[in-house]
Amino acid sequence: MRRLVVTLLVLFAVLVVADRLAVSAAQRDVAQRLQVEQHLDHRPDVSIRGFPFLTQLVGGRYDEVDVTVRGLHAGPLAVSRVVAHLHGVHVSLGDVVRQHVSRVPIDRASAEVVLSFGDLNTFLLSRQSARISAAGGKVHLSDDFGGLHVDLTLPIEVRGDAIVIRGSGPLPDLTIPSSGLPFHLRLDSVQVGRNGLVVTGSAAGLVLRT
Repeated sequence: MRRLVVTLLVLFAVLVVADRLAVSAAQRDVAQRLQVEQHLDHRPDVSIRGFPFLTQLVGGRYDEVDVTVRGLHAGPLAVSRVVAHLHGVHVSLGDVVRQHVSRVPIDRASAEVVLSFGDLNTFLLSRQSARISAAGGKVHLSDDFGGLHVDLTLPIEVRGDAIVIRGSGPLPDLTIPSSGLPFHLRLDSVQVGRNGLVVTGSAAGLVLRT
């Protein structure tokens, strides 16, 4: 009996090691494919959640895949970081074995997009517009170019694929476009963080082509 227990423990350890090696290889492959498909300058960080991984591989469905993209440009705007959570990623075992994955359906995705105040101000100043900062969870908008020298606490919201800081008094609404985000994200909400704006987004029924 003792020998059987030892054998089972060794077999379990081997399976765990094989599972972790397989998931590590899969994460590298997914990162390479996403970099090409999403036209990213830098390879993203990919983490396939769930244990064991091999059962997901055989079933052809991965419950949750986290992707972190840094150094992205959404049109003219630099994006510090995008952390996407992909739920229900479908890749058949046959396609993996043949290394012929042309399309990857994804049930749904959610993401947090971080826009630093430094990158936002670089974008705004390039257009000789206002500059923004934050304190106490509020956005402050100032315009030195027109001699206004104002500092206003203003509401901020999402309108379509843009972030809008609603103006007041002499300052009009300030629109920050954010088209070009990966995974065809639809912007849902925006909050003021310590170092920038944190935007949440979502998407459903995605198909990535690799």
